[in-house]
Amino acid sequence: MNVHFAPAKLLICVVGRHRGEKLVDLTKSAGARGGTIALARSTDGNPVLQFLSLTDTALDMVFTLMRDETEAVLAAVKSACVHDPKKLGGTGMLLDVSGMLVRSPLCNQNSNASGPDARSERMESGYTLITVIVNHGFADDVMAKARKAGARGGTILTGRGTGTEEDVKFFGISLVPEKEMLFIVAANDKVDAIHDAINSIPHLCEPGGGISFTMNVEQFIRLGQDGVDCAPPA
Repeated sequence: MNVHFAPAKLLICVVGRHRGEKLVDLTKSAGARGGTIALARSTDGNPVLQFLSLTDTALDMVFTLMRDETEAVLAAVKSACVHDPKKLGGTGMLLDVSGMLVRSPLCNQNSNASGPDARSERMESGYTLITVIVNHGFADDVMAKARKAGARGGTILTGRGTGTEEDVKFFGISLVPEKEMLFIVAANDKVDAIHDAINSIPHLCEPGGGISFTMNVEQFIRLGQDGVDCAPPA
């Protein structure tokens, strides 16, 4: 068995709660090896809903790592949205992955174009994925700043940091702070303004306050007709 790294694609879809399983079933039927579903929430920019505390929407965030089956999976997802637009309301984005751990028989290691330079010709959609990881409770503050700079909305996942010997201890117990991951898909011409707004938040200037990074979105896909507006349509 040969183990090596090969280029791949990562499909991230944001759909309504309990629709993630249907999406995974659909992608697997098109050749995907599986998917990971994370529970998330979305924030809405409507000030009236914010005042009434009705801005959070429960979501499933589905991560699907693909190689040769990418085109077939994308075609299946898009076809399902055309024929049954209410089945998978949400959004999707395709990202380029420079290296994916692949296990394959030695005789097949050169069967596909999996060298370091193998890439899709279409690498630019006009959108960028901004990811911000902050301590629990601060993602909404970051989103509020980003929205003022032009972001339309975001999706928030809850996670936790990894403990080390240097972590603060309380009664001899290591405290591993809960984290929030904020995903914002923004038009390329708004990314700099959103970054500046995020960087102005005092909490992020403190050690351990958080980090942010960006990735180019290769394709942006709107799923169905009742999709979550987590990216600004062109």
